[in-house]
Amino acid sequence: MIQHDQQGALGLILNAPTKHNCTELVDSFGVPWPGGTDAVICRGGPVEPQSLWMLHDDGWGFPETMRVTDGFAVSRSREALTRMCNGGEEHLRLLVGYAGWGPGQLENEIATGSWIVGDAGTALVFDWPPEEVWRKSLDALGINPAFLVEGGHLIQ
Repeated sequence: MIQHDQQGALGLILNAPTKHNCTELVDSFGVPWPGGTDAVICRGGPVEPQSLWMLHDDGWGFPETMRVTDGFAVSRSREALTRMCNGGEEHLRLLVGYAGWGPGQLENEIATGSWIVGDAGTALVFDWPPEEVWRKSLDALGINPAFLVEGGHLIQ
């Protein structure tokens, strides 16, 4: 969750990898990718799927940067991408699109059990592979996914 107030909420999905490699994207901007060659862009959400979001260490600050919590922030500009890549930032995750909720919508979804709320630490954001985020997040909360139900059916 990046922002949450009376106007609504804005967040990024961290566990939806695409087939697109980060190296390919930043190469198109003429900058070197500082992460591993296997890093992929994640689908941050269904809203504005053409928009690029960068989750990064909170030591970086640009005019559009939004601090999320201790350890990480989010930026969206080409300047941010260029400076962090050229600076060799290792804590950098690229996402396209975002998730958004209107006023009261997220609160209603939480109240009906559609979401499990927990803290997002830097390991979840930067260290865990996207395909492991869901299970490791549940593990960190002490929740066995075998006991989760959706509409009366177990989620498996």
